Amino acid sequence: MNALPLSNSPLARQLSPFLLHWQEPLATQLRFQHELPGQLANRLLNVELGLFLLAELLPLAPPQALPNLLNGEGMVYGERPVWKPRQHRYLNRARALLAPYQDRTVWLMALARYDALPTSLRAFCSQSPGSCGSEISRSIFRSREELFRKALA
Repeated sequence: MNALPLSNSPLARQLSPFLLHWQEPLATQLRFQHELPGQLANRLLNVELGLFLLAELLPLAPPQALPNLLNGEGMVYGERPVWKPRQHRYLNRARALLAPYQDRTVWLMALARYDALPTSLRAFCSQSPGSCGSEISRSIFRSREELFRKALA
């Protein structure tokens, strides 16, 4: 299954104002709280959205499987469980929000940069499927999880 074309899709028109701003104000808060340069907070949240999506749809899949999930291909996607309508909506929204990560190289580079960040910033451990960071508080993890659910709903 291919990604939705952003220009003609009704979903894309519905998402368009949200596409660039779904991370705010959390990205701004992270930027100032941890003195992060440029768009690093936004990229961190994009990677975490991808990891959250994997945990929701394919909890046993490795983090490297996101491009296969977004593109609807590969063994991991082919052997997926039966999803509920909510999970199908998550995938469709993620295809719009995470379109650059359909390219495996781009995703793997983003994942490597995410791994290089201090563990106190990361909500997920990208080395093992579905695991979350142990150094952030439960309340911070819940607020990020809520943000991801809203972004994909």
